[in-house]
Amino acid sequence: MRTCTMFVCSCVAVAVLGLSIAGTADALRTDPMGGTGGGPIDGELQVTVVYEDTANPISGAFVMLGDYEGSPFAGNWGLTDAAGQIAFTDGSLTGPVNVTAGADGHTFFTLVDVDASEVVLSLSPIAAREIEYQVGDYVSGIDVDNGFAHFGDGYLDLAFVLPALDIDDLMSFDMEALTGPMETIEIMGDEYEVPSNMFIPQQWEMLVEIKKDHYYLYLSPDEYVIGALSGRMSVDSLSGGEMDDLLNELDWRETDIIDVTITGDTNEADLNVDANLDETVTLNVSNLPEDSSSWCVSIGDLDGLNGLGNLLILGLGSLDCPAGSGDCGGSVSLTTTAATGEFADVGYHSFVSVSLNDTEDMLVIMGRDDHPQTYTEDISDFFELLDLAYADAEFSWNDVMSIPNGSPDVDVQFGSLSDVETEEDCWDYLAPGTTQGFTPPVLPVGAPIGLVAGATYAWDHVSSALAYDLTDFDFDDFDFEDVLAHCSHAAMDDTEIVYESADTGVDDWSVADAAVLRGNFPNPFNPSTRIAFDLPRAADVTLEVYSIGGRRVATLVDGAMTSGPHDVSWYGLDDEGHAMSSGVYFIRLEADGETASGKMVLLK
Repeated sequence: MRTCTMFVCSCVAVAVLGLSIAGTADALRTDPMGGTGGGPIDGELQVTVVYEDTANPISGAFVMLGDYEGSPFAGNWGLTDAAGQIAFTDGSLTGPVNVTAGADGHTFFTLVDVDASEVVLSLSPIAAREIEYQVGDYVSGIDVDNGFAHFGDGYLDLAFVLPALDIDDLMSFDMEALTGPMETIEIMGDEYEVPSNMFIPQQWEMLVEIKKDHYYLYLSPDEYVIGALSGRMSVDSLSGGEMDDLLNELDWRETDIIDVTITGDTNEADLNVDANLDETVTLNVSNLPEDSSSWCVSIGDLDGLNGLGNLLILGLGSLDCPAGSGDCGGSVSLTTTAATGEFADVGYHSFVSVSLNDTEDMLVIMGRDDHPQTYTEDISDFFELLDLAYADAEFSWNDVMSIPNGSPDVDVQFGSLSDVETEEDCWDYLAPGTTQGFTPPVLPVGAPIGLVAGATYAWDHVSSALAYDLTDFDFDDFDFEDVLAHCSHAAMDDTEIVYESADTGVDDWSVADAAVLRGNFPNPFNPSTRIAFDLPRAADVTLEVYSIGGRRVATLVDGAMTSGPHDVSWYGLDDEGHAMSSGVYFIRLEADGETASGKMVLLK
């Protein structure tokens, strides 16, 4: 399963590493404030924590240096002041060091192996899945060669409608994510599954009318550029074919774009394809790994910003390398449209995405240099495949730089851990390209809720090169926006792990003599909340929910539990499965005869 993260199909549409990209309306998508500088560390380190969407300071954010409380020095954690800042001063403080920040309602973020005396970290919110609205509905201007007078030629004229992408979306290229939910249409008595963002104008085949007179995209509230690409394909291509095969069969012809602002369902997003698509690009691709499928794409940067603008797919082609073939390649011809009219500012770029069959491995390269409309480009300097390993609480990966392929160095490593059940992003990290492992720190009592021992997380990781227009990258002196401004190559993989807390060599929980109830998040909540608590030792535990009148409404835990951090969800139901009404409720934790309580609010 992939969730969208930065350059990672996870995400989505998720913000990762505090490096999430501004809305698609922005012509130049740069990151909010964040970065490193002022090093090396020599006894002092100042950390500033800000909200990733506004860059405003976060007061009371948790910040920790090192791997656990008391290491590398006493007083290695604390909370930010009103300016979102905290300063650490100790004679033993030298770099490199891990810097971790977190705040209620936001993901944790660890900057790994940094040797900078000034660090600005931006935290992304743990957000519920955004509502999506239905957007449509008509595409005019499609050249129909199969009208009533030309029945029986076995071809369909149609269009696909896609939102323009940003570089984050593109680098985590997922063809299935570019198509809408499937709809069933009938052609000559047979039913076909086609994506909702396909539009088929009225035409005839063997005197039978064929049409799908609407398209639908499903988009969250924002401003978008939407594009339509029309083309021809055989009717037989619809029969039992995968979407990848279907798109590869299309003979692309024309295109159009419109700007839309999405605030609700709308049928005011009609397009009229009138700009020609012509084969002007040749990509010669080599060093593709065996047992892989690759998409070769011609990209139009509608804002002429070398990949930082609205990116529209103008042409598609695929290459397959079967198992046992060894490294292979081939040439692909792709379409573009002329830089005139509404496309006057377009810049032309190439992109190749490689997916390993039956695995989650991906390799991508984006050509960021601007090309004329007609060009030929050789692409061969792919990374090696990424391998992930998890053991003894350490997340590790291999060096993917490929000397035989002539690939650039790896400049940054980044990834995320997300809850498998809720798909919420929980922890992000960013590390130098030479680093090949990361261990989340053991959080002290008083920190926000972190990773939970025994819980299952989806782990996404990316190794990336910043080889476009950047001759020297310094992890200890860079702005987070550099990652997007200069990214060119990536290798990515994902897997699921059952998290175990790191062994620090000391009793991690000896800092507390009794069980600690950390509270619940979110609070107020609807429909569910997570209740976190720490146990200094194994114990028989009872965790109960009471009404404001003192009536016990739900027992969430009643039995033996191990030492360490724990996380239990309450879904607003009593023990009989009945939904509780809005109001104040109390949590009561009992362990080894000691009790703790807290208040939570259910809002409906």
